[in-house]
Amino acid sequence: MAQRMDAMPARQTLRQLQSLLAADPSLTPKFEAAKEVVRAFRRPAFYEVSQRCNLFCEGCYYFEGPTAFQPRNAPEVETWRAFFEKEAKERKVSMAYFIGAEPSLEPERLYAAKDFFTYGNIGTNGVVKIDKEIPFRISISVWGDPATDVKLRGADAFKKALANYGEDPRALVVYTLSAWNLEAAREVAVKCRDHGLPLTFNMYTPTAPYLDKVDEGAKNDKAYFRLSKKGSTPCFDAESLVACRNTVRDLMDAFPETIVYTDHYNAWATQAGSMFHVDEDTGIASNCGSRIIGTLKYMGADLNARDLKCCTPDVDCRDCRMYSAGWSTRLQLLPADVASAKSFQTWCDDISALGKIFVYRPETGAPSGQEGMASFDRLASFVSPS
Repeated sequence: MAQRMDAMPARQTLRQLQSLLAADPSLTPKFEAAKEVVRAFRRPAFYEVSQRCNLFCEGCYYFEGPTAFQPRNAPEVETWRAFFEKEAKERKVSMAYFIGAEPSLEPERLYAAKDFFTYGNIGTNGVVKIDKEIPFRISISVWGDPATDVKLRGADAFKKALANYGEDPRALVVYTLSAWNLEAAREVAVKCRDHGLPLTFNMYTPTAPYLDKVDEGAKNDKAYFRLSKKGSTPCFDAESLVACRNTVRDLMDAFPETIVYTDHYNAWATQAGSMFHVDEDTGIASNCGSRIIGTLKYMGADLNARDLKCCTPDVDCRDCRMYSAGWSTRLQLLPADVASAKSFQTWCDDISALGKIFVYRPETGAPSGQEGMASFDRLASFVSPS
């Protein structure tokens, strides 16, 4: 998801990086490990494989809003298979994100993709078990303990996810933190530990249509706006951001073998104000790694590329704290990341965590790395000047 940059700042960053590595040889293996992770993301793509869901999450970013992805006449399975083969062989997609409403409801499309991509990541609520023949990372979205899950999503999805994916090496739990569920985070961590599931964190991010409903005092419904009202939403404010940071920090200390996160990312994601540099004229984040620009494509369920700013286009960039956007932005090596050995170590730590979160490497079929970035000259694909 990384974006290219002007040649001069890139060369300066690379020279500083070379100086750091020459001065401290202990950084070289960390850098080599980081490059292995970055290789997996050299050409990613989003695939909207589902337009159905079995939950009703408060403030859903998929079904509400002007860019809501309406159901269409979907192609046949063989068409999907031919499409994925073309994406892998002709566009050379290295990381396939299978998204939409709920990908597990379209298992035949996941089967159609499994033979063509080295790396894949399926975003799911975990209610429906994905066959073990699908060799991709399974990112299970969780919103709380049973009571909180039912309140915010309409069902105890977490209980079913634990039954489906306990001890599954493909699976990782992504806990969506919000102002409403910080107290439930410890119970989620305990259950992940007890079921052999790594745990990381997302942060609740409202869509613009959701915020409009809150501001307008819209009536609650039986779907995606059941609970919220002005003065009572799961959105973060300054106080709850600090509480969130402290909650995560405490959990990282208490469950070091379970939680996949870093202190640096925790501080960045919970900072006051926007995480990104947002263009005042367009309202779009200029430095977000999940922008649909360049070689990064969003392919709709009709198998055509969609002209969207990102994979969650109804989210205002100023409010966005989504883990997909944040972590993909860290793939870009910034001048600040090579300002010192300490800052570079921090970047390497973030990339290590990113790899554990998004990349599943089965014991067989792992890439050799021959197609990766083998020299400093080619690092420009993930170095950024700003």
